[in-house]
Amino acid sequence: MVKKTTLNKKEIYKASTVAAPKAVKKPVKVVEEPVVEHTPEESSIFDSPVVGMVYESKIFIKREPISKDELVATVAYRTGTADITLTPIEQKYSTRLATLITGDLLIEGPPIVLVSRAETPFEWIKAFPKAKLGDKFIGSELVTYYENN
Repeated sequence: MVKKTTLNKKEIYKASTVAAPKAVKKPVKVVEEPVVEHTPEESSIFDSPVVGMVYESKIFIKREPISKDELVATVAYRTGTADITLTPIEQKYSTRLATLITGDLLIEGPPIVLVSRAETPFEWIKAFPKAKLGDKFIGSELVTYYENN
């Protein structure tokens, strides 16, 4: 003969609940990095515009590997006037280049960045060598010099 057992409500509740696992706390290692302060001598002239400076980049048309790249113009940002100017060397490209420098710059990379000429002309000239110019135009590295009055 089989014995019949009955459980009351408290025993059923205890049997149905499962104890939650306890959280294990891992020790956290705090690393303090030394704060490096830049002195004015160490700051770059590319951080912010310096009064009396000219930031200039040359524009080439890509001809490599057949022949050397051809210099077609220079583009410059003068801090005295806060304006970007184009100096064409090859006149046959001057219209396309004038249209090119009136607009914004597109920098391709993991984040695609659009730099506005109207809002931030200094950032625009800093980004010019890295920008995709189109029509086989390429920009050289930025050169800085003091403007003669």
